[in-house]
Amino acid sequence: MTKANAFHDLKLTIPVSDAGKRVDDALAALLPFSKRRIRTAIDDGGVYIDKRRSRKAGRLLKGGERIRLVMLDGETLIPFCEQQVIWRDGDLLLIHKRAGQYAQEALHRLKGTLPAEIAAWLGLTGEKAQLLRPVHRLDRDTSGLMLLCSSPKQLNHLQANWATCVEKTYLAVVEPAPEWDEKRITLAIAAQRNINGCYRPDPQGRACDTSARVLERQGNRALLELTPHTGRSHQLRVHMAAEGCPILGDSRYGGKAQPRLMLHAYRLCVQPPALNEIRHWEISPEINAKEDWQW
Repeated sequence: MTKANAFHDLKLTIPVSDAGKRVDDALAALLPFSKRRIRTAIDDGGVYIDKRRSRKAGRLLKGGERIRLVMLDGETLIPFCEQQVIWRDGDLLLIHKRAGQYAQEALHRLKGTLPAEIAAWLGLTGEKAQLLRPVHRLDRDTSGLMLLCSSPKQLNHLQANWATCVEKTYLAVVEPAPEWDEKRITLAIAAQRNINGCYRPDPQGRACDTSARVLERQGNRALLELTPHTGRSHQLRVHMAAEGCPILGDSRYGGKAQPRLMLHAYRLCVQPPALNEIRHWEISPEINAKEDWQW
């Protein structure tokens, strides 16, 4: 029986004797997975042949190819819907990302990610569909405002000016509540994850800077407003954990169990020259009951 939510990352070399076989037939014979499961993995984008993603189950092998198969069992995807669109201007699109949606492709998944689903909604195909990219990223389990762009030139311009022209603000629920009401956190964070996929504070790591402020307290929990002044991966999650008040639902960093990660990007302000004029948006995590923002 396959373990629920099991992650598989397997590598193998196709025997020369399998030359002429279809990819799905060869992998089903070599691995302990059904042909149907293999074909699903191929369609999702989790199969690589000689380091290149391949989505053709019927591709004929020559023998000697290096295969990588990446799968996550028991995964529930949250589809994109038109109601998530907040603003659209030319090649730019601002959405309300839901917790659980992929902001970008993952090793095991191209199908079902927001860029792929939004490209299909926009009617983009082929190379045009591949040009749609997130300007900035949110972790899969984080909800909130996310900007995408389908113009490489504009995307490069936005990202080049992002650090100086953009302010993002998040809401987070933590437990236990911090003793302080307001704090500037400047712990540096290691550049690489550890074997458990976590980042950690490291004096020799990359500089990080977060402003944190308590908005509300309920028993031993608190609602915080977090403003990252740098854009490191997992920065807010690492900083809260290091302060002894991990974010609810963040099991990776010691947070207590919760139906979702209680982290939401609720405010985004973009100033010139990133955009031609100042743009400011806010969206509450409680605007959609499906977000399950309960604490």
